[in-house]
Amino acid sequence: MGDHAGEPRRVGFLADTHSAKADGSDLPGRVLEAFAGVDLVVHLGDIGRKGILDRLLGVAPVLVPVGGNKGYVPWLEGGGESTEAPVRVITSGDHMVGLCFNLAQPDRKIVVGDDIDFGEEPLAKLLQRRFKAPVGAVAFGGTHRPVELRHEGVLFFNPGSPTLPMEGSPGAVAVLDLGGDAPRVDLVTIVPA
Repeated sequence: MGDHAGEPRRVGFLADTHSAKADGSDLPGRVLEAFAGVDLVVHLGDIGRKGILDRLLGVAPVLVPVGGNKGYVPWLEGGGESTEAPVRVITSGDHMVGLCFNLAQPDRKIVVGDDIDFGEEPLAKLLQRRFKAPVGAVAFGGTHRPVELRHEGVLFFNPGSPTLPMEGSPGAVAVLDLGGDAPRVDLVTIVPA
């Protein structure tokens, strides 16, 4: 990852905010509280109005998706163009975290519904092809429902949505800790179900 965030030890994740207010005031203050002390924030996608990104910059540097599933780039205050190459992996020490919005894309080898079907292909091979790195964790969005599970030793997590959770799910974000032997995620409830 670029020098803008070094090697982050704690990373805040959110997705599916679908912000409607230009100033970002529809992002709950509880999100900023949950991200206090993180080294980096990643918005996985479906941002809506971009004012929330400037609010998140008050906490830590922010990565946002670039079109066409190309990866993630730093958000510059006010939406200026980042000159950094898009990344699909965050590296911190020995840990590599794959970033994507739609876990089923680009090859539809993984099916996401009420459960996740990882298909028949060996997971390590599939993830190497997708991320060009041996990731130990994968962050994804798109379901508006927080999820944490391990499959073949890889941590998969979805922060859900802090503003538009799926019916029956809490509004949530995630904080990933990369300071230990293995990545560990904390799904933080923002709004109860």
